[in-house]
Amino acid sequence: MFPVALKPPFSWFLLLATINLLVIAGAIAIVQIRARRQQRQVAQLNAAIRDYFRRSGVEVNVACARLGKDQSLTAFVESEPMKRFRLSHIIEATLREQVAKNCGIHLDKIYWRFPLKEIASSEAASQKQPAAKEDADSYINEGLVYYRDLPKGDVQEVSWEKFEESTTLNPVPDSEPVPPSKTP
Repeated sequence: MFPVALKPPFSWFLLLATINLLVIAGAIAIVQIRARRQQRQVAQLNAAIRDYFRRSGVEVNVACARLGKDQSLTAFVESEPMKRFRLSHIIEATLREQVAKNCGIHLDKIYWRFPLKEIASSEAASQKQPAAKEDADSYINEGLVYYRDLPKGDVQEVSWEKFEESTTLNPVPDSEPVPPSKTP
C-alpha cells in the first residue's frame, strides 16, 4: 500500500520538472533568437554605413553596438582626416536618414574617429623635410603648419626640494599691508 501512495506525487514531480525544463529551454531559445536578430541588424547597419561612404569615394571602418539601458544603436566610424568631414554633423544627419530609409533602423549616436597617419606625425616631429610626402594627407599638413612654429616644451627631472620651492607661495613683503581675515 505504501508504494502505491508514492506513485501519484512522484509522477506530479516528473511532470513539473518536465514543464520547468521546457520553459527554460524555451527561454534560452528566445534569447538566442533575439541575439541572432540583433547580430544580423548590426551587420546590416555596418554594411549600410560602409556603402553610404563608399558611394562618395571614402573607405571607412565601421563598428556598431547596442549601448545603454534602452539598447540604442551606436555607430563608431573611423576614417582618414579629410576636409569634407569638417561638418560631420551634417553628414551624420544624412547618414541617419539613409539608414532609416534603407534598413528601417534608428541610429541613435555616431562617434567619429580620425586617426593621424604615421607619416604626417613623424614629419611634424622631425621638421627635416619642408615639403610633405605625396601620400601624406594635405588637410593634416595644412593644420600642422601652425604646430611646427610652436616652441617645444622642455621636460626635466628635478629634486623634491626644488619642486616644493617652486610651488610654495612667495611671502608677502613687509611694505604691503596684509588684509585682515574675516571670521564668521
